[in-house]
This record gives sequence, C-alpha cells and structure tokens, in this order.
Amino acid sequence: MKKRQSSESYKKNILEDPLMDQVHRMAYKTVSTGLNAGDGYGEVWIRDFNTFIQVAMDVMPDKNVQDCLNTFFHFQGAEGDIVDGYIDIRKADLNNVGGYKYRLSKTCPQFAAHKNTVETDHETSLIQAVYQYIRKSGNTDYLKSVVAGKTVEERMEWALRYLMEHKYNQEYGLITGATTAACLRM
Repeated sequence: MKKRQSSESYKKNILEDPLMDQVHRMAYKTVSTGLNAGDGYGEVWIRDFNTFIQVAMDVMPDKNVQDCLNTFFHFQGAEGDIVDGYIDIRKADLNNVGGYKYRLSKTCPQFAAHKNTVETDHETSLIQAVYQYIRKSGNTDYLKSVVAGKTVEERMEWALRYLMEHKYNQEYGLITGATTAACLRM
C-alpha cells in the first residue's frame, strides 16, 4: 500500500513543479486578453472571475476589475440573487426559446445576463471575489461605492439574505441546490 503524502510535501511538490511557471505565464496571457472564460465563450462567469481576479488585478487597470464586479451587482435580482454570467448584448441571442433566459438591466444596458439555476455558488463567488479584490488592493472604500442605488456592502448583504431565505436548508444547515444530474432526472 502506497503511503499517503502529507499536505506539506504535496504543496512542496506542486510549487516545485517546473510546469507551474508555464501555467502561471499562460494564465497571465489568457487573462490579459479579457475576462471571458476563453475561446468559444463570450460570457464573463462569476465563478471563473472569482478564480482569476488576482491575476486580472495584475494585468489590467483597477477600473476594469471594479467594472466587472459592479456588472454582476447591476444584474442582481429583485430578491437579491446574483447572475451566473453576462455577455455583450450584441452577442446575446435574446430570442432563443431554448437558450438562456436573459436578464436585462436599465443601469447596464450594454450587457445581458443569465442565471444558471442548477448552480448555487453565484452569490458566494461574487462575495469571495469582492473579498479578494479588497484584500489585494486595500481599497475598502469599494464597499461604500454605489451601484444602481445601493452600496456594494448592502448588495452583498442582500445576496447573503437571498441564500438564507431561498436556498438554506434548516434541517441540514446547508445551502441547497440542484445538480446537473438532478436536472436530467426531472
């Protein structure tokens, strides 16, 4: 039986892997070309942005990073929910009956957004992205900036309230959500 590697030695092996430098360069190159998820995707997805926001902060102006965060808040739903992604409205197929049900915003008319109801990490991904932005930039004033009539801080609280009121399972103490497999069984 193979001995299990300790977390410290596992971490050391990853950090010393020569491919990590290549992965790092590739990540910076990819993010420097835009915030969408890559070739074939026009959308900016919140979970992806949360993953690479720190790289984005290294390769683009602060205003671009804030604009991306703010765009998700512009599309916040009436109950506080956060969309999964947004796309340039000129690239959105607004009339595709079987496609995304786009959400439009009077305060951000250049984009169309959508919420994938299968996933439940949009709200937490945006809050984590804001945390990473503030931690790296030191810009705590961002929380007081106003997006469509509410501060970022108020919008984050609203998103958490949405989760607690609409997605929280009292019995298990967990946020509930479907999976792709569950949707396929319906």
